Amino acid sequence: MSLPTQPPQKKKTLLGVGAAGLLAAAGFAAWSLLHPAPPPPAPEVATAQAPAPATPSPAPRTSPRSAPEQQPSAVVITEPRHAGDSADKGRPRMFVDDLRDKMMERHPDLAEFRTLQRKVLQTPAERERLHAVYRDREQLDAAKKDLLAESETTFNDDNQFLRLYRTEYLGMALEWAENPERAHVLDTVESLVTAQNLNATQDQALRRSLSGDKVELMMILLHNDRPRAEQLIAQAQAQGSEYANLLVYARTRFDALWALARQQQQQPQPNP
Repeated sequence: MSLPTQPPQKKKTLLGVGAAGLLAAAGFAAWSLLHPAPPPPAPEVATAQAPAPATPSPAPRTSPRSAPEQQPSAVVITEPRHAGDSADKGRPRMFVDDLRDKMMERHPDLAEFRTLQRKVLQTPAERERLHAVYRDREQLDAAKKDLLAESETTFNDDNQFLRLYRTEYLGMALEWAENPERAHVLDTVESLVTAQNLNATQDQALRRSLSGDKVELMMILLHNDRPRAEQLIAQAQAQGSEYANLLVYARTRFDALWALARQQQQQPQPNP
Protein backbone atom coordinates (compact mmCIF):
# COMPACT_ATOMS: atom_id res chain seq x y z
CA MET A 1 0.00 0.00 0.00
CA SER A 2 1.49 3.40 -0.98
CA LEU A 3 1.35 6.46 1.32
CA PRO A 4 0.10 10.36 0.70
CA THR A 5 3.01 12.60 -0.30
CA GLN A 6 1.27 15.74 0.91
CA PRO A 7 1.39 16.85 4.58
CA PRO A 8 -1.32 15.61 6.93
CA GLN A 9 -4.25 18.02 7.03
CA LYS A 10 -4.02 19.09 10.64
CA LYS A 11 -4.96 21.55 13.14
CA LYS A 12 -4.21 21.01 16.79
CA THR A 13 -1.53 20.60 19.44
CA LEU A 14 -0.83 19.95 23.09
CA LEU A 15 1.52 22.49 24.67
CA GLY A 16 2.83 23.12 28.12
CA VAL A 17 1.86 26.54 29.44
CA GLY A 18 5.48 27.75 29.40
CA ALA A 19 6.19 26.34 25.96
CA ALA A 20 2.88 27.65 24.64
CA GLY A 21 3.83 31.19 25.53
CA LEU A 22 7.22 30.81 23.90
CA LEU A 23 5.89 29.27 20.71
CA ALA A 24 3.08 31.79 20.44
CA ALA A 25 5.66 34.22 19.11
CA ALA A 26 5.90 32.01 16.07
CA GLY A 27 2.42 33.16 15.09
CA PHE A 28 0.20 30.31 16.21
CA ALA A 29 -3.44 31.49 16.02
CA ALA A 30 -6.40 30.20 18.02
CA TRP A 31 -7.06 27.53 15.46
CA SER A 32 -5.01 27.92 12.32
CA LEU A 33 -6.90 25.82 9.82
CA LEU A 34 -5.91 28.14 7.01
CA HIS A 35 -2.10 27.62 7.14
CA PRO A 36 -0.31 24.65 5.57
CA ALA A 37 1.93 22.27 7.45
CA PRO A 38 5.47 21.41 6.39
CA PRO A 39 5.38 18.19 4.38
CA PRO A 40 6.10 15.05 6.44
CA PRO A 41 6.54 11.59 4.92
CA ALA A 42 2.85 10.85 5.44
CA PRO A 43 1.24 7.58 4.39
CA GLU A 44 -0.31 7.20 0.95
CA VAL A 45 -3.07 4.83 -0.05
CA ALA A 46 -3.46 3.78 -3.67
CA THR A 47 -6.72 4.91 -5.28
CA ALA A 48 -8.43 4.07 -8.52
CA GLN A 49 -8.44 7.71 -9.63
CA ALA A 50 -6.55 10.84 -8.68
CA PRO A 51 -8.08 12.43 -5.57
CA ALA A 52 -9.25 16.00 -5.51
CA PRO A 53 -6.68 18.52 -4.17
CA ALA A 54 -6.76 18.71 -0.40
CA THR A 55 -7.15 21.96 1.47
CA PRO A 56 -3.93 22.57 3.42
CA SER A 57 -4.12 22.92 7.15
CA PRO A 58 -1.59 23.60 9.90
CA ALA A 59 0.88 21.22 11.36
CA PRO A 60 0.47 19.80 14.85
CA ARG A 61 2.55 21.21 17.67
CA THR A 62 3.45 19.97 21.08
CA SER A 63 6.03 20.17 23.84
CA PRO A 64 7.89 17.25 25.39
CA ARG A 65 7.45 16.14 28.97
CA SER A 66 11.09 15.50 29.66
CA ALA A 67 13.23 18.59 29.57
CA PRO A 68 12.84 21.30 32.24
CA GLU A 69 12.70 20.28 35.86
CA GLN A 70 9.39 22.08 36.34
CA GLN A 71 6.70 20.60 34.15
CA PRO A 72 3.94 22.97 33.06
CA SER A 73 0.37 21.85 32.62
CA ALA A 74 -0.66 21.10 29.04
CA VAL A 75 -2.88 23.40 27.07
CA VAL A 76 -4.04 23.28 23.48
CA ILE A 77 -5.22 26.63 22.21
CA THR A 78 -6.57 29.83 23.69
CA GLU A 79 -10.25 29.99 22.91
CA PRO A 80 -13.47 31.40 24.30
CA ARG A 81 -14.90 29.56 27.25
CA HIS A 82 -18.55 29.99 26.32
CA ALA A 83 -20.42 29.21 23.13
CA GLY A 84 -21.19 32.35 21.18
CA ASP A 85 -18.07 34.21 22.32
CA SER A 86 -15.18 34.98 20.02
CA ALA A 87 -11.65 34.24 21.19
CA ASP A 88 -10.94 37.97 21.21
CA LYS A 89 -13.77 40.29 22.20
CA GLY A 90 -12.30 42.89 19.84
CA ARG A 91 -12.55 40.74 16.72
CA PRO A 92 -15.51 39.57 14.66
CA ARG A 93 -16.63 35.97 14.89
CA MET A 94 -14.81 33.58 12.60
CA PHE A 95 -15.58 30.30 10.89
CA VAL A 96 -13.76 28.44 13.67
CA ASP A 97 -16.16 29.94 16.24
CA ASP A 98 -19.13 28.46 14.41
CA LEU A 99 -17.44 25.06 14.18
CA ARG A 100 -16.68 25.10 17.89
CA ASP A 101 -20.24 26.04 18.83
CA LYS A 102 -21.66 23.24 16.67
CA MET A 103 -19.26 20.75 18.22
CA MET A 104 -20.16 21.81 21.77
CA GLU A 105 -23.88 21.60 21.02
CA ARG A 106 -23.62 18.12 19.53
CA HIS A 107 -21.19 16.75 22.11
CA PRO A 108 -22.07 17.90 25.63
CA ASP A 109 -19.31 15.69 27.07
CA LEU A 110 -16.65 17.68 25.21
CA ALA A 111 -18.37 20.95 26.07
CA GLU A 112 -18.14 20.07 29.76
CA PHE A 113 -14.49 19.02 29.38
CA ARG A 114 -13.54 22.27 27.65
CA THR A 115 -15.36 24.45 30.15
CA LEU A 116 -13.78 22.78 33.17
CA GLN A 117 -10.31 22.37 31.68
CA ARG A 118 -10.07 26.03 30.66
CA LYS A 119 -11.30 27.40 33.97
CA VAL A 120 -8.36 29.15 35.61
CA LEU A 121 -9.57 28.85 39.21
CA GLN A 122 -11.39 25.57 39.76
CA THR A 123 -13.34 24.76 42.89
CA PRO A 124 -12.59 21.40 44.54
CA ALA A 125 -15.89 20.10 43.16
CA GLU A 126 -15.00 21.24 39.64
CA ARG A 127 -11.55 19.68 39.86
CA GLU A 128 -13.04 16.39 41.00
CA ARG A 129 -15.58 16.52 38.17
CA LEU A 130 -12.80 17.12 35.63
CA HIS A 131 -10.88 14.15 37.02
CA ALA A 132 -14.01 12.06 36.67
CA VAL A 133 -14.16 13.09 33.00
CA TYR A 134 -10.51 12.06 32.50
CA ARG A 135 -11.14 8.56 33.89
CA ASP A 136 -14.51 8.01 32.18
CA ARG A 137 -14.22 4.84 30.06
CA GLU A 138 -17.27 5.83 28.02
CA GLN A 139 -15.67 9.11 26.98
CA LEU A 140 -12.35 7.41 26.31
CA ASP A 141 -14.09 4.90 24.05
CA ALA A 142 -15.94 7.72 22.27
CA ALA A 143 -12.62 9.46 21.62
CA LYS A 144 -11.18 6.29 20.10
CA LYS A 145 -14.23 5.73 17.89
CA ASP A 146 -14.21 9.28 16.53
CA LEU A 147 -10.45 9.27 15.92
CA LEU A 148 -10.59 5.97 14.02
CA ALA A 149 -13.19 7.54 11.69
CA GLU A 150 -13.98 4.11 10.26
CA SER A 151 -17.25 5.19 8.65
CA GLU A 152 -15.84 8.31 6.98
CA THR A 153 -14.87 8.44 3.31
CA THR A 154 -14.75 12.19 2.62
CA PHE A 155 -13.15 15.07 4.50
CA ASN A 156 -15.48 17.10 6.71
CA ASP A 157 -14.58 20.25 8.69
CA ASP A 158 -16.96 19.36 11.52
CA ASN A 159 -15.47 15.90 11.99
CA GLN A 160 -11.92 17.21 11.84
CA PHE A 161 -12.78 19.77 14.54
CA LEU A 162 -14.31 17.00 16.64
CA ARG A 163 -11.13 14.94 16.32
CA LEU A 164 -9.13 17.99 17.37
CA TYR A 165 -10.85 18.03 20.75
CA ARG A 166 -10.90 14.26 21.13
CA THR A 167 -7.11 14.34 20.77
CA GLU A 168 -6.84 17.17 23.28
CA TYR A 169 -9.00 15.21 25.70
CA LEU A 170 -6.72 12.16 25.52
CA GLY A 171 -3.64 14.32 26.03
CA MET A 172 -5.12 16.05 29.06
CA ALA A 173 -6.26 12.74 30.54
CA LEU A 174 -2.59 11.74 30.53
CA GLU A 175 -1.46 15.05 32.01
CA TRP A 176 -3.27 14.04 35.20
CA ALA A 177 -0.49 11.79 36.46
CA GLU A 178 -2.67 10.14 39.11
CA ASN A 179 -5.34 9.10 36.62
CA PRO A 180 -6.33 5.52 37.58
CA GLU A 181 -7.11 4.93 33.88
CA ARG A 182 -3.70 6.17 32.73
CA ALA A 183 -2.58 2.76 31.47
CA HIS A 184 -5.82 2.42 29.49
CA VAL A 185 -5.39 5.91 28.01
CA LEU A 186 -1.83 5.07 26.93
CA ASP A 187 -3.08 1.84 25.34
CA THR A 188 -5.80 3.82 23.54
CA VAL A 189 -3.31 6.35 22.17
CA GLU A 190 -0.94 3.61 21.00
CA SER A 191 -3.77 1.71 19.31
CA LEU A 192 -4.77 4.85 17.42
CA VAL A 193 -1.20 5.48 16.29
CA THR A 194 -0.85 1.95 14.93
CA ALA A 195 -4.41 1.55 13.60
CA GLN A 196 -4.64 0.73 9.88
CA ASN A 197 -7.42 3.27 9.35
CA LEU A 198 -6.26 4.85 6.09
CA ASN A 199 -7.65 3.18 3.00
CA ALA A 200 -8.37 3.68 -0.68
CA THR A 201 -12.08 4.46 -0.12
CA GLN A 202 -11.18 7.75 1.59
CA ASP A 203 -10.50 10.94 -0.32
CA GLN A 204 -7.02 12.42 -0.07
CA ALA A 205 -8.09 15.29 2.20
CA LEU A 206 -9.43 12.83 4.78
CA ARG A 207 -6.31 10.65 4.58
CA ARG A 208 -4.14 13.70 5.15
CA SER A 209 -6.27 14.72 8.14
CA LEU A 210 -6.10 11.25 9.69
CA SER A 211 -2.34 11.16 9.07
CA GLY A 212 -2.10 14.40 11.02
CA ASP A 213 -4.08 12.82 13.85
CA LYS A 214 -1.48 10.05 14.01
CA VAL A 215 1.33 12.61 14.17
CA GLU A 216 -0.26 14.41 17.08
CA LEU A 217 -1.16 11.22 18.92
CA MET A 218 2.42 10.01 18.46
CA MET A 219 3.66 13.28 19.95
CA ILE A 220 1.36 12.75 22.93
CA LEU A 221 2.91 9.31 23.37
CA LEU A 222 6.42 10.77 23.10
CA HIS A 223 5.47 13.36 25.72
CA ASN A 224 4.14 10.81 28.19
CA ASP A 225 6.10 7.59 27.53
CA ARG A 226 9.16 8.14 25.36
CA PRO A 227 10.51 4.55 25.57
CA ARG A 228 7.15 3.17 24.48
CA ALA A 229 7.02 5.59 21.55
CA GLU A 230 10.58 4.71 20.51
CA GLN A 231 9.68 1.03 20.59
CA LEU A 232 6.76 1.70 18.23
CA ILE A 233 9.10 3.42 15.79
CA ALA A 234 11.63 0.57 15.95
CA GLN A 235 8.90 -2.02 15.37
CA ALA A 236 7.42 -0.07 12.44
CA GLN A 237 10.84 0.24 10.81
CA ALA A 238 11.71 -3.42 11.37
CA GLN A 239 8.38 -4.51 9.84
CA GLY A 240 8.65 -2.11 6.91
CA SER A 241 5.37 -0.50 7.98
CA GLU A 242 3.86 2.13 5.72
CA TYR A 243 3.55 4.34 8.82
CA ALA A 244 7.22 4.17 9.86
CA ASN A 245 8.23 7.42 8.16
CA LEU A 246 5.19 9.19 9.60
CA LEU A 247 6.19 8.20 13.14
CA VAL A 248 9.77 9.31 12.55
CA TYR A 249 8.45 12.65 11.30
CA ALA A 250 6.38 13.02 14.47
CA ARG A 251 9.48 12.39 16.61
CA THR A 252 11.58 14.83 14.58
CA ARG A 253 8.97 17.56 14.85
CA PHE A 254 8.43 16.89 18.55
CA ASP A 255 12.15 17.19 19.31
CA ALA A 256 12.53 20.31 17.15
CA LEU A 257 9.66 22.07 18.91
CA TRP A 258 11.08 21.22 22.29
CA ALA A 259 14.54 22.45 21.27
CA LEU A 260 12.97 25.71 20.13
CA ALA A 261 11.12 26.05 23.44
CA ARG A 262 14.34 25.54 25.41
CA GLN A 263 16.17 28.04 23.23
CA GLN A 264 13.45 30.61 23.87
CA GLN A 265 13.58 29.94 27.62
CA GLN A 266 17.31 30.61 27.67
CA GLN A 267 16.94 34.05 26.14
CA PRO A 268 17.14 36.95 28.63
CA GLN A 269 13.77 38.29 29.67
CA PRO A 270 13.09 42.05 29.32
CA ASN A 271 12.82 44.04 32.53
CA PRO A 272 9.20 44.78 33.51
